[in-house]
Amino acid sequence: MATAGEYILVLINGLIIVVTIVGGLLTLLVIWTRPVLRKLVNVPLASLSCADLLLAILCSPFWIQQILHPQWEPPGALCWLIGYTSPVLWGVSVSHMLCIALHRYFKICTTSMRLKSTRVLVIMLLLTWLVPILSFLPLYVGEDVKVDPKLKRCAMGRSDKLWAKIPPVVLNFILSYIATLVMYILIQNHVRKSEVRVRPIVPGPSTHLAVQYSRGDPSSGTATARVIMAKPVRNLDGVELVGEEKSGGEGQNSSDHIDPCKPKGIRTILVATASGSSTERQDISQGSNALPSDEEREEGHSGPDEPKGVALTVTIESDQAGTNERQRQAVPDRMRSPQTRCASAAERQITRMMMTLFAVYTLCCMPMTIMVIFSSKVSSEAFAVGQLLATLNGAVNPVVYGVMNKNIRRGYKHVWDRILNYIT
Repeated sequence: MATAGEYILVLINGLIIVVTIVGGLLTLLVIWTRPVLRKLVNVPLASLSCADLLLAILCSPFWIQQILHPQWEPPGALCWLIGYTSPVLWGVSVSHMLCIALHRYFKICTTSMRLKSTRVLVIMLLLTWLVPILSFLPLYVGEDVKVDPKLKRCAMGRSDKLWAKIPPVVLNFILSYIATLVMYILIQNHVRKSEVRVRPIVPGPSTHLAVQYSRGDPSSGTATARVIMAKPVRNLDGVELVGEEKSGGEGQNSSDHIDPCKPKGIRTILVATASGSSTERQDISQGSNALPSDEEREEGHSGPDEPKGVALTVTIESDQAGTNERQRQAVPDRMRSPQTRCASAAERQITRMMMTLFAVYTLCCMPMTIMVIFSSKVSSEAFAVGQLLATLNGAVNPVVYGVMNKNIRRGYKHVWDRILNYIT
């Protein structure tokens, strides 16, 4: 007769199975049907969902049966299948963690297009499935698998083939986990160094700016402005270029913000806002020919030799007191193009989601892995908790997808809406 604690364990396990199956099917359906999700980065997620579904369908229900009926002995072939697929599917899960980490590393830390290709990802996914399947097979060939009373499931716990147990455990669980951890450490280190490279070289608060302007070659249609910082600059958040463009033949000026990609003209004013001080406006000039004042601009004044349609190139340099060397300012991430910033933010978000999956796997599956290694010193109650946590991993993965990926979250909502509309 099962105890109250065992009934609670069965209830929780049943809920986990339902959530895992529903979440896995939703993930596969969303990735298959939504064009925005048909990307290379989502293929390992679909493969991992298949592994979670197989584990929830083939292994967990028989564990419930064994808890409710401890004396039940499954048929030999069925017990062999359950005992073989359980470690294989757990090994497939941790191999997926390594596959995802390698794919992220190739995407972020390397420039090789071959390592980022579909062929490489397909090869890694094939190895993700084949290595656990083939490495555990010699352990179960010719063995009579029985129900382990401590684990309350079919397993090879009583087998004396110690030589066959160690290699697959080390290869699929220990080495794969360590390699995955190393990959994410390398990714984090690469990202940290990249962030350091794009920071301004010259630290310190900004209080004073001096500007030189050169009209350049009128025939080439380019002009340059050099901004020299007399004191250290911490950031350029308060600096913007404001210019005026004359309408042809009208003599009227209109003040607009200059898009760096779409220069309006050469009459430019640099507006620098220092922390704790008022806004300062400095005219860009060449020699003794200064730009017109505000009153002159209102009267439609323009220089006699002022070329039109000249592209303005701004070079920002530092000229610190006591230092003759001029240091060119590194371009921060905020000054990149919107497309580059969006792509970089998307990659960072995907990497955070993959690292969260690895953290979830660590919390859910590693306790059970450690218990299996030291099974002789672990109680049956501890094994029950460890198996419950390992089963929970498949239910949490779809939740992580939905929380950290807005496209998958929208896909979940779209599918649920269609299902509810069909039912009602």
